[in-house]
Amino acid sequence: MNQFLLLMTAACLALLRPLGVVAAEAPPMIVADGPASSGQFVAADGPAWKLRFNNGGTAREIAASDLVAWGGFVEPNDPLRIILAGGGLIVVDSVKIDKDQLHAQSQVFGAVKLPLELIAGVVFRPPFAHSAGDQLLTHIGSSAGQTDRVLLDNGDELTGTIASLVDATLDLETDAGRVDVALPKVAALIFNPTLVYKSRPSGLRALVGYRDGSRVTAMSLSAIKNVAQVKLAGGVELKSTTDAIVALQPLGGRAVYLSDLTPASYRHIPYLQLSWPYQADRSVLGGQLRAGEKLVPKGLGMHSPARITYDLGQSFRRFQAELAIDAEAGRRGSVVFRVFTDDGSGAWQERATSETIRGDQPPVPISVDLIGAKRLSLLVDYADRGDELDHADWLNARLIR
Repeated sequence: MNQFLLLMTAACLALLRPLGVVAAEAPPMIVADGPASSGQFVAADGPAWKLRFNNGGTAREIAASDLVAWGGFVEPNDPLRIILAGGGLIVVDSVKIDKDQLHAQSQVFGAVKLPLELIAGVVFRPPFAHSAGDQLLTHIGSSAGQTDRVLLDNGDELTGTIASLVDATLDLETDAGRVDVALPKVAALIFNPTLVYKSRPSGLRALVGYRDGSRVTAMSLSAIKNVAQVKLAGGVELKSTTDAIVALQPLGGRAVYLSDLTPASYRHIPYLQLSWPYQADRSVLGGQLRAGEKLVPKGLGMHSPARITYDLGQSFRRFQAELAIDAEAGRRGSVVFRVFTDDGSGAWQERATSETIRGDQPPVPISVDLIGAKRLSLLVDYADRGDELDHADWLNARLIR
């Protein structure tokens, strides 16, 4: 009887394979030149920054400098998060602090040991809403002062020096003496900003996203068989399985992101009285850029009607982006995206106009030839219902060398 069941199961699987039920769809890939494609990330040569992908048995090797993005960054799946200095986070199951070291256990990286100087803070219980959670991350990353800070669930804040965190008890040294704080009362920790490692990475590097929502900036990445290793600024190395990596976005390659540049001018015309500034690597409300359920680390957030202009200090081949209404607007919001260039004569030419982009619509790619262009202007204009929730995202807005 058991043999009969095994034969029937094998027959059913054989029938399902042609229908595409078994095979998983390969993640999308955007390259500096050429059409979008897809593939599974399988290997990386750390020193040479060569990446290898596989799609249906066909291998493809690509230099990291030629890759714009692969896969998709996802939301963290657990509340406990280590916020890294300079951006990024590691999702963990537990945290212990002993003097100048933080010890944690991660489902992706296993045992993690980090010096406190590489950590901006720790989040124990993030707010439920994405917008409030993003505000907390911004608060931790931009915090000033010369002490450690303990943010409590009730909104109170304690300052001092964190001596240790062991067995759900936080020891805080204050001017009034040592205070023991029960961990269930703590929402987040912010470490002394003056002691945090402030090096600004340069050269070729990559944002790496993991299936648990962790994301780090890798100064090098190697992956052999199913073992992947990244090296962070400060020298810390993290190991995972290769298939735990779900997103890659190289920085310092052929793609130059507008969010890393200073615009020559920006103008928003209020529909009524509220003026909206543009946001770099954030939505117009200051949250992380989101397209559907995916996080997008790079891009510009603008509100209709607005125009942003850049002086191109060198020759670039193309301008590229993916156009969307940020997920924070839900199904609402509608804008038209326009791209203009100037060859230096002062005569602006309209180079591209999108269809009307509406909320909850998948991102629409755009590509504009920049040969001979000296200036670049991006416009967003309202379409339906005035400027209502027109939270326009130029996702991965980039210049291609």
